Amino acid sequence: MAFQKGTWNQLPSNCTRDYALTFLRCSEYGTILLTECVSWTIKILIECVQWAWQAVQTCVSWATTTAQQCVSWASQTSQNCCTWWPCSWGCAIVMTIISWVCLAFALVVSTVCVLFGIVLTLVCAVLAAVAIVVCAVLAFIEWVVCMLWSLVEIIFCMSNANGGTTFLLTDGSVMMQECKSIFGASWGTRRWWKLTPDNMGSYINGSWSALADSNVARKYFGSSVLADGRVIVCGGEYSDASGTQAQDWNNSCEIYDPVANAWTMIASPVRPNGTTWTNIGDASSTVLPDGTFLLGSDFDGNIARFDPASMTWTARSARPSVPSSDEDSWVLMPDGTVVAPSCSGTPTTWVYGIATDNWTAGNNLPVSVVDAGSEIGPGLLRYDGTAFFLGANQHTATYSAAAVPQWANGPDLPMQNGQNIGIADGPAALLVDGNILFGAAPIDAKGDDLSPCFFFEFDGASFNRTDDPPNSGCPTYVTRLLLLSNGDVLFCREDDSSFYSYTPAAALPQNSWRPAIQTVPAMLAPGSTMQVSGFQFNGLSQAVGYGDDSQTPTNYPLVSITNNASGHVRFCRTFNHTTTDQNGNTVPSMGVATGMKQLITTNVALPADLETGASMLVVIANAIASVPAPVRVTNEK
Repeated sequence: MAFQKGTWNQLPSNCTRDYALTFLRCSEYGTILLTECVSWTIKILIECVQWAWQAVQTCVSWATTTAQQCVSWASQTSQNCCTWWPCSWGCAIVMTIISWVCLAFALVVSTVCVLFGIVLTLVCAVLAAVAIVVCAVLAFIEWVVCMLWSLVEIIFCMSNANGGTTFLLTDGSVMMQECKSIFGASWGTRRWWKLTPDNMGSYINGSWSALADSNVARKYFGSSVLADGRVIVCGGEYSDASGTQAQDWNNSCEIYDPVANAWTMIASPVRPNGTTWTNIGDASSTVLPDGTFLLGSDFDGNIARFDPASMTWTARSARPSVPSSDEDSWVLMPDGTVVAPSCSGTPTTWVYGIATDNWTAGNNLPVSVVDAGSEIGPGLLRYDGTAFFLGANQHTATYSAAAVPQWANGPDLPMQNGQNIGIADGPAALLVDGNILFGAAPIDAKGDDLSPCFFFEFDGASFNRTDDPPNSGCPTYVTRLLLLSNGDVLFCREDDSSFYSYTPAAALPQNSWRPAIQTVPAMLAPGSTMQVSGFQFNGLSQAVGYGDDSQTPTNYPLVSITNNASGHVRFCRTFNHTTTDQNGNTVPSMGVATGMKQLITTNVALPADLETGASMLVVIANAIASVPAPVRVTNEK
């Protein structure tokens, strides 16, 4: 069947009419202006004072050297003067006076030099104070303007959040970080938002609400939804951990609890010797099948694993032969491995054995998929069991554990408008029919971030050009894609406040890909917690990829209940998805393609206001729903 393009639909804006938030969004520009101005002024002041006293040192050194040379000349001249008295006596007196004059000259010059240094230091300080006052005045003016402009924004609902890293929470809602941008620069904020679908399960008709602020504002970081439903974020190439927005590759981590709507700081990862990582930055990461969180270092070969149950980090085997995991795109495979082409050691490839804690080198790729900036695009596990990596150049790569060789190059991305395209950091999402949706942008030999983005669906053999979202005029790295529970894909940008969802044309999954419900209670009581068991509750892939800057996989079960009479759809929060290991122990279940033999159980919190009556319950994994199971929601005991 010929390829049919999907369609883009605008999602609701998260415009706010809250005056405090509207003013805060506006005044942040003035605050950043003042902070950056003060920082720049202090830096210039320090350089100015250092230059002044370096000049003083040079001046004093010159005066001292000149005096020494003068005294030396006087001494030598005195020795070579006439030897008969009283001539020799007169020479000695004259030369002594000359020596005193030389020393006096040096003292006067040194004093003048020091006074010059003091005056120049005062001048530097005064100029710095004036600069800070000017900056403060400008910031104050901006704040006053914002006080008035905020009223206009409230009237016309103009105060919107830009997009950022997004997560699909286990209650079916979307969690999104708010980013800010001005003059081409963007940064992450501490503000987070939730998009809740309406009572028909529609995100297009959904609504936004504010979540708790995080403790650190960060951008480009390691992250994931955990098996217990919480969200972990680690690092950040940029953050405000130092008190101001900076490219600091910070080493902090925190966890968001959606039930408590609260963030909690946690310890930073550790090295084998027990010391804490100095930096994390935009680290590669993934949740492992046992529910632990694996994180790679940007600055060396260190790897660490976080256990959400004990809230502790454990150092794992360091990366051999390559400098670090920087920029890598990790893909979790069904056989308990993590695979990735190396960006810091291209064209090498690597397979990490989770059970053995061992990194094994694969065959080198014939053609590198890494660009001049050491970047790569997203990697995803496809439904045929192969991993597919989109390059930052026009090349792609595939990995198959059963193939010989395991690593090979895939088809090149098609040129657009006579230019090669690639994804130098950017997202991709696995659609329910197995196609991969992604955007790629023009590339050059220097690895520059170019625009616009051209969107495609890759079906395993061909790149099918589809329509672009209206705000696609940007490089790929500022974009995010998130697979939603209904099979649509959310698109947002960190420098834009318009959000869109992509609906594939007649995209249907194969029935063998669906979760299969094994047991579910026939009677459900609102406000209670129950369990659902079955197979393939973790889906066949992590389904969403980006690379080192953003990791938001969706390989966990969601549960929705549709009331037969009203048609209303209600998502119920799932948590603590478990299975049984080979030793009979109950363990977290966050693997992929676990098959029809591994029984998985998830806990389901039923809302207290859940609509009663005959209903249909489905388990959803990677937007693919199970066959509905009939249930009755009742308050009867």
